[in-house]
Amino acid sequence: MAIIALLITSGIALIIQYRGMSARLEVVTNLHSAKLMVEGIVRSTNRVSEANIISRIQQLSEYPGFEEVTVVSVDATSVGDTPTKRVFRVVLKDERVSREEEFYVYRYDPYAE
Repeated sequence: MAIIALLITSGIALIIQYRGMSARLEVVTNLHSAKLMVEGIVRSTNRVSEANIISRIQQLSEYPGFEEVTVVSVDATSVGDTPTKRVFRVVLKDERVSREEEFYVYRYDPYAE
Protein backbone atom coordinates (compact mmCIF):
# COMPACT_ATOMS: atom_id res chain seq x y z
CA MET A 1 0.00 0.00 0.00
CA ALA A 2 2.87 2.37 0.82
CA ILE A 3 4.49 1.64 -2.54
CA ILE A 4 1.29 2.52 -4.39
CA ALA A 5 0.94 5.76 -2.41
CA LEU A 6 4.56 6.64 -3.20
CA LEU A 7 4.01 6.00 -6.92
CA ILE A 8 0.85 8.14 -6.95
CA THR A 9 2.50 11.10 -5.17
CA SER A 10 5.58 10.97 -7.39
CA GLY A 11 3.33 10.80 -10.46
CA ILE A 12 1.42 13.88 -9.35
CA ALA A 13 4.69 15.74 -8.75
CA LEU A 14 5.86 14.82 -12.25
CA ILE A 15 2.60 16.04 -13.78
CA ILE A 16 2.88 19.39 -11.99
CA GLN A 17 6.51 19.79 -13.08
CA TYR A 18 5.60 18.89 -16.69
CA ARG A 19 2.81 21.49 -16.77
CA GLY A 20 5.20 24.20 -15.53
CA MET A 21 7.80 23.31 -18.17
CA SER A 22 5.13 23.26 -20.86
CA ALA A 23 3.93 26.76 -19.93
CA ARG A 24 7.49 28.17 -20.05
CA LEU A 25 8.10 26.49 -23.40
CA GLU A 26 4.91 28.03 -24.80
CA VAL A 27 6.07 31.55 -23.85
CA VAL A 28 9.51 31.05 -25.39
CA THR A 29 8.03 29.54 -28.55
CA ASN A 30 5.51 32.38 -28.89
CA LEU A 31 8.22 35.07 -28.62
CA HIS A 32 10.47 33.21 -31.05
CA SER A 33 7.63 32.88 -33.57
CA ALA A 34 6.86 36.60 -33.25
CA LYS A 35 10.53 37.37 -33.83
CA LEU A 36 10.59 35.24 -36.99
CA MET A 37 7.44 36.96 -38.23
CA VAL A 38 8.98 40.41 -37.70
CA GLU A 39 12.13 39.32 -39.53
CA GLY A 40 9.97 38.16 -42.42
CA ILE A 41 8.10 41.47 -42.53
CA VAL A 42 11.31 43.49 -42.57
CA ARG A 43 13.23 41.38 -45.08
CA SER A 44 10.57 40.38 -47.57
CA THR A 45 8.58 43.58 -48.00
CA ASN A 46 9.68 45.05 -51.32
CA ARG A 47 9.58 48.68 -52.37
CA VAL A 48 7.79 50.09 -49.33
CA SER A 49 8.68 52.94 -47.04
CA GLU A 50 10.26 52.58 -43.63
CA ALA A 51 7.10 53.96 -42.00
CA ASN A 52 5.00 51.26 -43.68
CA ILE A 53 7.29 48.50 -42.40
CA ILE A 54 7.14 49.94 -38.87
CA SER A 55 3.33 50.17 -38.97
CA ARG A 56 3.08 46.54 -40.13
CA ILE A 57 5.32 45.43 -37.26
CA GLN A 58 3.21 47.38 -34.77
CA GLN A 59 0.12 45.49 -35.94
CA LEU A 60 1.69 42.20 -34.80
CA SER A 61 -0.78 41.69 -31.93
CA GLU A 62 -3.64 41.57 -34.47
CA TYR A 63 -2.29 38.34 -35.99
CA PRO A 64 -3.82 35.11 -34.61
CA GLY A 65 -1.73 33.63 -31.82
CA PHE A 66 0.13 36.85 -31.03
CA GLU A 67 -2.53 38.60 -28.95
CA GLU A 68 -0.30 38.58 -25.87
CA VAL A 69 2.76 39.88 -27.73
CA THR A 70 3.09 43.65 -27.93
CA VAL A 71 5.61 45.77 -29.76
CA VAL A 72 7.41 48.04 -27.30
CA SER A 73 9.48 49.93 -29.86
CA VAL A 74 10.68 49.83 -33.45
CA ASP A 75 13.56 51.99 -34.64
CA ALA A 76 15.28 52.04 -38.01
CA THR A 77 18.79 53.34 -38.62
CA SER A 78 20.43 53.80 -42.00
CA VAL A 79 23.84 52.25 -42.43
CA GLY A 80 26.10 54.70 -44.21
CA ASP A 81 24.73 57.47 -46.39
CA THR A 82 22.45 55.33 -48.52
CA PRO A 83 18.83 54.35 -47.69
CA THR A 84 19.31 50.90 -49.21
CA LYS A 85 20.88 49.50 -46.02
CA ARG A 86 18.98 49.78 -42.76
CA VAL A 87 19.03 48.11 -39.38
CA PHE A 88 15.73 47.75 -37.54
CA ARG A 89 15.85 47.50 -33.74
CA VAL A 90 12.71 45.81 -32.41
CA VAL A 91 11.66 45.21 -28.80
CA LEU A 92 8.84 42.70 -28.22
CA LYS A 93 7.11 41.97 -24.92
CA ASP A 94 5.03 38.99 -23.86
CA GLU A 95 2.33 40.39 -21.58
CA ARG A 96 1.66 37.06 -19.82
CA VAL A 97 5.06 36.96 -18.16
CA SER A 98 6.26 40.54 -18.74
CA ARG A 99 9.31 39.35 -20.64
CA GLU A 100 10.93 41.60 -23.21
CA GLU A 101 13.20 40.59 -26.06
CA GLU A 102 15.29 42.98 -28.12
CA PHE A 103 16.74 42.02 -31.50
CA TYR A 104 18.06 43.58 -34.69
CA VAL A 105 17.13 42.88 -38.32
CA TYR A 106 19.28 44.01 -41.23
CA ARG A 107 17.48 45.05 -44.42
CA TYR A 108 19.05 45.58 -47.81
CA ASP A 109 16.70 47.06 -50.38
CA PRO A 110 18.43 47.95 -53.67
CA TYR A 111 15.27 49.74 -54.88
CA ALA A 112 14.97 52.11 -51.89
CA GLU A 113 15.13 55.78 -52.62
